Amino acid sequence: MRAHGVLTEIQEADAADHVCWVYGEDDAAFGRAVRRFLAAGLERGERLLAIGERVLDSIGTDGDGFSGAAALISRGALRTFTTAQAYEATGQFAAAEQRTFYDAATRAAIADGYTGLRVVADVSDLAADPLTRPRLVQWEHLADGFIAEGAGFTAMCAYSAGLTDEALADVATVHPLVHAPAGPPPFQVFFDDRHIAVSGSVDTFSADRLARVLASSPVGAQGAVLDVSRVEFMDVAASRVIARWALHLDAHSLLLDVRGASPVLRRMWHVLALGELAPVTFDGVRFDGVAA
Repeated sequence: MRAHGVLTEIQEADAADHVCWVYGEDDAAFGRAVRRFLAAGLERGERLLAIGERVLDSIGTDGDGFSGAAALISRGALRTFTTAQAYEATGQFAAAEQRTFYDAATRAAIADGYTGLRVVADVSDLAADPLTRPRLVQWEHLADGFIAEGAGFTAMCAYSAGLTDEALADVATVHPLVHAPAGPPPFQVFFDDRHIAVSGSVDTFSADRLARVLASSPVGAQGAVLDVSRVEFMDVAASRVIARWALHLDAHSLLLDVRGASPVLRRMWHVLALGELAPVTFDGVRFDGVAA
């Protein structure tokens, strides 16, 4: 099971690290987190990539297991970019182009003898733009799937606490590990063993966000698996979101299998007759409309 939930500090590196770190204006803890995250990558033999002014400021100071940025850059172990260079080099930000960019950078790192690519990127400016944010959230979700595949790509995504609550919730939702002084999002969506996993609580007030994330989820030719075993609470609105997504998948001849559903969710599915709206299996068994 992939690590998920609230993160207080950077611990040992993992091959599937995808962290959302929300930092304050004068947040020394962020600098420490950046250096520890990158130092852990060096221990794993990964190439490092630092993106954004705030991140570059952090690696200018030695400490927390990290030192010698200039020497690392000189030998190719560390590369640096501005946010615009990494995310808007071809013009308008697009999730598919970011996937191509990071896939190529990861493959290049491995070809050069590194075990993978470890990235720390401050993308607050992209999250601040209401027009760009949906594409950013789509990219973060797509990136999590890429990371979970074990391709050798890991990342810490940094966001300013000065962003709106809505913006922070949007981006934090699509990370398995979140450090947010004001508190984590109500729920998180991430990939685990090629399944889409949901943790936390989804209700009427956050159901639209779940709908947007599911709509942007990559789905293979065999359909999708939605793991809700980590869900603490899911209301009628959230259940209907899942049913509408299943209906969309069915229109493309794709099946949705819901794993780990609680007896309450199964009962709600029956009472609301959601099985009549869209074909869904629960743990591989077709829902037949009979109460669980």
